[in-house]
Amino acid sequence: MVKIGWKIKVPSDLKHIISVLSYSPDYYKKRLEKIGFTGKNTKLLDAACGCGAWAVTASYLNLQVKGIDSTPKYLAVGKEINSRFKRKNLNLEIGVLEKLPYKDKTFDYIVCYDAWMYTKRAESLKEMHRVLKAGGKIYLGSIAGFGWYLSLIAEGFKKGSRNLIITALKAIKNHVYMTEKESRNLLEKQGFKILGVGSDGSLGDKKLKIEPMFGTKKFGFWCVYEILGQKL
Repeated sequence: MVKIGWKIKVPSDLKHIISVLSYSPDYYKKRLEKIGFTGKNTKLLDAACGCGAWAVTASYLNLQVKGIDSTPKYLAVGKEINSRFKRKNLNLEIGVLEKLPYKDKTFDYIVCYDAWMYTKRAESLKEMHRVLKAGGKIYLGSIAGFGWYLSLIAEGFKKGSRNLIITALKAIKNHVYMTEKESRNLLEKQGFKILGVGSDGSLGDKKLKIEPMFGTKKFGFWCVYEILGQKL
């Protein structure tokens, strides 16, 4: 078990969750404030919420927050965190982005971080569009670009890791990454207006400076990027 500053201990095998929770609640608060996903009467959905870091923090900045994820062991960590923070305006549940269990035009904001490219992209985006109110905003963060897997290949050669190289090549073959053009086209096709595209933590209020979780580009390709959109 690894002790985390979120007042809980996380199983040591959940390395991804440990990484997510290495950033404090104040960090996530600042990120939400930067993109303007706050309001006294607003409802926010954390789509593919994982351990709920975004969702728990958002519950302090919005009237009501829902979090949904398809991985029970990640969601269990989120529920443990929420049991400590006791956020009554937050609900975390099991589910998939391709079939969201919410009524049409429910949310003002949707956050989907480090997850969209692993879903059936058009289907999940259509569902997120459905549950957003007219004029509602969507933040798609940590979208893996082609540069991410090129960097893994370079790292694999540097470390002499054949497995890392093979994993990256398989991801490229299966087109796990998303080019900026592909992302833009899908969003626009599903009825979103693109408000901005940038590196991790760059969009929104320019006065608020955010420490990015991931690097920008590798060999001229996006490693990770983010998109802010609005439902038309």
